Amino acid sequence: MSEPNQPDRTTNGDDRSVRQQAHAWVVHLTSGTATQDDAEALAAWRSLPANDAAFRAAAGLWRRTGDALAVTSGPAFAREAPRGMTRRRMLGRVAAGGIASASIAAAGATLALRWPTLRAAYRTGTGEIRTVTLPGGIRIELDAETALDAHRKDMRQDIVLHAGSVAVTVPATRAALTVVVGEARLVTEPSEPAEVVVRCRPRGGLSGWVGGQDADMACLAGQVTVVPAPGVAATRLVAGQEVGIGPDARGPHAIDVATTAAWRRGLLVFRDTPLSQVVDDLNRYRPGRIVVASSATAARRVTGVFHLARPEEALGSIRTALALSEVRFGDRLVVLR
Repeated sequence: MSEPNQPDRTTNGDDRSVRQQAHAWVVHLTSGTATQDDAEALAAWRSLPANDAAFRAAAGLWRRTGDALAVTSGPAFAREAPRGMTRRRMLGRVAAGGIASASIAAAGATLALRWPTLRAAYRTGTGEIRTVTLPGGIRIELDAETALDAHRKDMRQDIVLHAGSVAVTVPATRAALTVVVGEARLVTEPSEPAEVVVRCRPRGGLSGWVGGQDADMACLAGQVTVVPAPGVAATRLVAGQEVGIGPDARGPHAIDVATTAAWRRGLLVFRDTPLSQVVDDLNRYRPGRIVVASSATAARRVTGVFHLARPEEALGSIRTALALSEVRFGDRLVVLR
């Protein structure tokens, strides 16, 4: 980030100054322009206990305010969105102790501060799909806005998924592969081919803001073992089965292998899917953010097939099908209600 807008990385012992710096960091990190250097600088700044506490408090405030705004009506939301709000002006307001409501709704309600994501070895941006081949012939397809690390030791290969979705194809001529999401692990069979799809997302509530993750783990070919957490009984999956990880997740159930991870073919396929999840998917392919204005609207169900290359067309079709209205703030922020 440029020097004039860079959060002050020094600490003078003054509590108010530390709080201002913490808010400035949150503003920058939810702006979409943060880099790996910023992540490393923040880690150094948070090495002081007072700084770390201030940052956690600031992030929590943004999250709570974003949740509150997510259930407000469209007109009230619009009244709180001043015209001509630039990031520099927003940063000034935060440093003064005030937070711009529209900026919080766009960032605090839809983004989580996840530092491993910024520092991951393999990352994709908005609308980007990438294929990586690891030693031993393991093929990883990364969905948009996905981040992961890969660790190899002797014959063991681990993939740690920090954000997004992956499809992993494992050849027969190698040892077992482990895919890690938070505390959960998916393990393939040694020397047996397999194909799996794993999707992760921040857990709801405060847990997600301190690193808690939920996931869906699917087996498309072969067989795998899923361990939800240390000390929890393992689940065996065969081709065509999926299991959820999280407090409200589904147990093992059948899936349509042909439509699972359809993003690999340039499609998004939804079958009776909550609008909240549909919007999360669209946000990975469309610049800016789509926000759902109420929990009732977020619970509406969507069925359809959409092209990833035309996210605006998908948004328009969903809006028409559900008889929703929208409020736009510039070209990037869309509020559905």
